[in-house]
Amino acid sequence: MKAMALTDQAAHFDPRLNAKVVSVLPGNYHVIDGDAAISTLLGSCVAACIRDRDAGIGGLNHFILPASEAAGDLRSARYGVFAMELLINEILRRGGRKDRLEAKIFGGARVVDSGKDDTVGDRNGRFVKAYLSTEGIPVLAEDLGGERPRRVFFFPSTGRVLVQRLARSAAMDESAVARRAIEERVSARRAGGIELFE
Repeated sequence: MKAMALTDQAAHFDPRLNAKVVSVLPGNYHVIDGDAAISTLLGSCVAACIRDRDAGIGGLNHFILPASEAAGDLRSARYGVFAMELLINEILRRGGRKDRLEAKIFGGARVVDSGKDDTVGDRNGRFVKAYLSTEGIPVLAEDLGGERPRRVFFFPSTGRVLVQRLARSAAMDESAVARRAIEERVSARRAGGIELFE
């Protein structure tokens, strides 16, 4: 399996998925051209799962905010503006073609500031949709908003995505929980190209 990430991240074998899984922490991304899965935990953050549908090359990013308000702080994958550029450019560098890219998008939950009219999650969701529309990349499925965090597993070689909805408290410290393995998988059901695990 060839892999590239913003930081080195080791794959582990998950017997429940019968696959190698690479976990992506906030502010990172990962691209593969093999049969492994890429996973992340999302609260108000958003992940774009993008792949070349013919080449099977794809990846996932995990961004925290659409853009930085501080001058000179834009070139970080913590911000959607740069995270999307990094992910797409790496897929293209590995042989993907822009006209064959497709996306599935996840996250943007109201886990911290749910009493507000316009939350961080809302802004992240609007940003990723607008960005992909501007770039002409079709969104085949999405699971955005709500009040529950999600664990996402993306298989770039097939485009398959598994989503596990978690208890609301799980996203209060996304980076800490992102390091923790899933404790149990219960039932699965299909919803618009996404398999939901609850």
